[in-house]
Amino acid sequence: MEKKPFSVGDLFQFERMVAPTVLKIVYWIGLAGIAIYMLVAMAGGLGMMDYSPGGGLGMILVAILAGLFGLLFWRVMIEVYMVLFGIFERLGQVRDHLVGEKDDDIVQ
Repeated sequence: MEKKPFSVGDLFQFERMVAPTVLKIVYWIGLAGIAIYMLVAMAGGLGMMDYSPGGGLGMILVAILAGLFGLLFWRVMIEVYMVLFGIFERLGQVRDHLVGEKDDDIVQ
């Protein structure tokens, strides 16, 4: 079964989910937010090094670790939502297949 391209009419019907497309955009926005957080936190760590070199270095390391954890967590959360929408689409295919079989039984 081939997928038809997204159209504006899909926004007014619930036969095709638009969330997977939106999730890809949200994913990239989230990545940009995480990258900005990391840069700001690392800049804060650099600024803190004037007062406490150990604390500033620790803040930079924590920012890097938090950013990496955030990236991993964000990716997993988006994948969970993508799997849920994939299940929805597969269930629709199963429904359509079963309806087709029922129609074949009636014809015979």
